Order: sequence, then C-alpha cells, then structure tokens
Amino acid sequence: MRLTFLGHAAVRLEVGDHDVLVDPFLSGNPLAPYGPDELRPDHVLLTHGHGDHVGDTVALANASDATVVAMVEIARWLADQGVANPVGINLGGGVDLPFGRVSLHPAWHSNALPDGTYGGMPAGVLIEVEGRRIYHCGDTALFSDLALVGRRGIDLAFVPIGDHFTMGPDDAVEAVRLLAPAHVVPIHYDTFPPIRQDAAAFAARVNAETDATCTVLAPGEGLDL
Repeated sequence: MRLTFLGHAAVRLEVGDHDVLVDPFLSGNPLAPYGPDELRPDHVLLTHGHGDHVGDTVALANASDATVVAMVEIARWLADQGVANPVGINLGGGVDLPFGRVSLHPAWHSNALPDGTYGGMPAGVLIEVEGRRIYHCGDTALFSDLALVGRRGIDLAFVPIGDHFTMGPDDAVEAVRLLAPAHVVPIHYDTFPPIRQDAAAFAARVNAETDATCTVLAPGEGLDL
C-alpha cells in the first residue's frame, strides 16, 4: 500500500490494482506534482465541496469512469455535472468498495460547492483497507469527538495544520492526541500565503509530545504502509 501526498489536502492511495484519490485539487494547486491528465483513478473520495478539495473530480471521473464517494448532496451535484458513478453517503455511514471500506465522520467546517450549491455536512474520511485504518481529517477545527474516531485504532492520520481556514499547529497537536494514530502526515499548509506553516516544527512537536510518529512529505513524496 503506497500513500502519496499531492500537495494541499490531496492524497493518492495505491493498493493492489486500485488507484484512489482523496480531495484531488490539482489544477490551480501550485504544489501539485501531477496534472489531472496524468492520473487515472478508479475511485475518488471527497471530504467536502470546497473548490480546493473537489478540485478536478469531475474531469478525473469523466476521463477514467471513476466511482466518486462523497456526502449525498455533493454526489447529487456531481451527477448534475455529468459524473456517471457518484455514491452518496452521510455522516456515520459507509460503503464497501473493491479496495476496502470507506466511511464519513464529522468535521467542523463550512461546506458549499464551487457554484455556491449547498454541500451538506463536511466530513473526515476513514479508509479501511488490508487491515489498516487511514483517516483523512478533511478541513476541520479541533473538537473532542475526534477521540471517537481514534478508538477505532488509526494507523495513519492526515491532519491539517494551516490555520486560518482549519486548525493550526497547536490545535493539530491536540487533535493527534485525540486521534492517537501510529503515524501522522500534516496537510493543508503552504499552498497559499495565509496557510504558510513550519511543518518540520509541527512534526518535532508531535514526535516529542505524543505517541505518534510524524512524517513530513513534500508534494510527490510517499510512504509505504
């Protein structure tokens, strides 16, 4: 299982014959190592509807006939955009897919599609595959119910640290304590000036103050899980 950071909050998961993207913001992302024409996912997972997360979903799904899993309101919007295989679920719900199971969990944020359409509730995405649990927090503030997700046993968590639009480094360290993952990768930072952060300093705090191991990935870098 290979996990690759694609800049901002975009993540690629390669497992077996499956290629899965989470929040594929590539066009317009100055940190993205790939353009949308270079990837052919079979599944796309979305945390919420903001343009820097939906990103290139429509183009990617139409090019590769990918299944897109998202909040029900987002799935309906995607269908209106011509996406053939949207799967709408809701908070607390999940769906079994060929590569594993995906479920949505609460995140504290706002949510609207690029054209202003209501996008339902924002979410974090839990991916269960090959006996591992990977949690993408999405865009969220710090809140105590992250501990409920952590009780499931998280092997790796993608945690936003950018501040301004999400929790910043101080709150993100506390979020790591609540999630109690084995490994952490920071996301949603450095893409634009308002969210510039020192990811190395965050990693040092996580490694010193929690039981997790934090790895900072440059866009295009990955790790095996």
